Amino acid sequence: MSWQTKNLFSFSDELLSSVQKKWNIPQWLAQLLLSRLGLENPSLAHIDQYLQSSLKDLPDPFLLPDMDQASERLCQAIVEQEKIGIYGDYDVDGTVGSALFYRFLRALRIEPVVYQPDRHTEGYGVNKNAIRKLAEQGIQLLITIDCGITNIEEVELSNELGMDVIICDHHEPKEILPPAYAVLDHKRKDNDSNIDSLSGAGVGFYLAIATRSMLRDIGFFEENEIAEPNLTALLDLVAIAAVADLVPLIGENRILVKAGLDRLNKDPNLGIRELLNVSGCKLGELGTYHIGFILGPRINASGRLGTANAALKLLITDKLDEAKKLAEKLNQLNSERIDLQSQVASEAIEQAEGYLKDRADNEAAALVVYSDHWHEGVIGIVASRLVEKFGRPAIVITFDTKDKNGKGSVRGISGLDMTELLQENASLLMGFGGHKVAAGLSIMRENIENFQKAFSESVYRKALSLFPEGHGLIKREISIDVNLTSDTEISHEMIKVLEKMAPFGMGNPEPVFRISGWKINGVKTLKERHLKIQLSSAQNRSMEGFWANGVDSYAFTEGESVDLACFPQLNTFRNLNRIEFKIKDIRSANETT
Repeated sequence: MSWQTKNLFSFSDELLSSVQKKWNIPQWLAQLLLSRLGLENPSLAHIDQYLQSSLKDLPDPFLLPDMDQASERLCQAIVEQEKIGIYGDYDVDGTVGSALFYRFLRALRIEPVVYQPDRHTEGYGVNKNAIRKLAEQGIQLLITIDCGITNIEEVELSNELGMDVIICDHHEPKEILPPAYAVLDHKRKDNDSNIDSLSGAGVGFYLAIATRSMLRDIGFFEENEIAEPNLTALLDLVAIAAVADLVPLIGENRILVKAGLDRLNKDPNLGIRELLNVSGCKLGELGTYHIGFILGPRINASGRLGTANAALKLLITDKLDEAKKLAEKLNQLNSERIDLQSQVASEAIEQAEGYLKDRADNEAAALVVYSDHWHEGVIGIVASRLVEKFGRPAIVITFDTKDKNGKGSVRGISGLDMTELLQENASLLMGFGGHKVAAGLSIMRENIENFQKAFSESVYRKALSLFPEGHGLIKREISIDVNLTSDTEISHEMIKVLEKMAPFGMGNPEPVFRISGWKINGVKTLKERHLKIQLSSAQNRSMEGFWANGVDSYAFTEGESVDLACFPQLNTFRNLNRIEFKIKDIRSANETT
């Protein structure tokens, strides 16, 4: 794996000096902060907003196209006590978003009907049978969460049955929007606001903000003696959706997740609290890692292996006994998911290795693997595993479905738009949809081999235009933000400033430091996969490093001098409050690239 130092923006000595003085930081950290803004001409005000942003800095939800009519129609339904339905996707974003909106409406004395499709029998998106069922129940207004943007015929049917639809989605729309009463999706071509990267639950949260504002304006709360819903109590759910769905943690998402993590650590939703308990997590120590790798998978396990209803029930219950039982159930389902995922991943990796052997660059730029017996519920996770291992886009397809056609999960890499590449090969697919880095597809068995070759060719051509030095193949590399030459620059004061750059995640990754000339004094293997490494600097400063999944990459001897690609962070375990290195990669000190 190669290491490449990023080309950061150039700034005037005057600006760098001003940032240094205001925040009492070294020049390299001032350079990092300014570069992280992504602006050619940043100011001190931009730095202040980046480090100190709060909920008051969120954009006005009414800037989104159709927000006026959406909130007006929802207010009408609330005032007139209409029967409201919520149709949410079965993944984390859809499940959490459905729970969020259910809690919002319940605070307004509305008891909505929530419908979540079964992953295996109904698939993604709004379906006609569900529309008919909801109409038969007397639903007058249907709100979709994390789905609906491509369901033109289904919305037409809903209209025919007398059921208005408000779509809250964040997926890529097609040329023609569904004929819904209102379509809330910041990826609409006519969206000229700075709202551009929310999760599906985030869009629903903005609808809640706008609706509460409109209800306040018409005097609804005073007339009906109803307390205004506390929307900050829903921020833990917003944060979970954003992190789990890998939306970029910049701008408004960074603000929402930061506030959501604060809520999560202090006073989380009852169901989330019980899920944290069974997972062995403690309040006050939770970050994006705990959402992405502990909470998210457990919430998702319900929809992957059974139905999403168990997770939804957990997130909307206010009964402690019920929350405990549901949390235990999700924890058990997650354990089963891990075992199943491990088996499928092993087979997929073996198939990928066989496919890549002796392949030309144009045939090996992407991976398309498939089987008749892989569980549909884990193929997305396995696709991500393939991307991580092989450094190229991956599609995992299973034909173990009710209709016998293949269903696939697509995972990409930064810089390549998967929906664009799938569109190039749409003639070989039954359908597809999703985001730039994650999508889904359906395919007939007879097209699989042609698609396997054609998709890789498309990736090769696109990658060649973007990464000419890589000859069309994706180069696996680590981007270095900062080169540190002295251990004296690693301090608690530095860590405090770095912590202000959090939350870290998609779009706002942890800065990677290259720290040179450290000696390995010892290494310990944890859980057969991770490494705890004892290190010392040239100035004899001792430090520990933690390398997740580092066992397969470790090839060093005690006493060897190495360079680290890492992120310095505070380890607060058992109140030790000491600095340690979160290691991304290690190489011998004499390597040059």
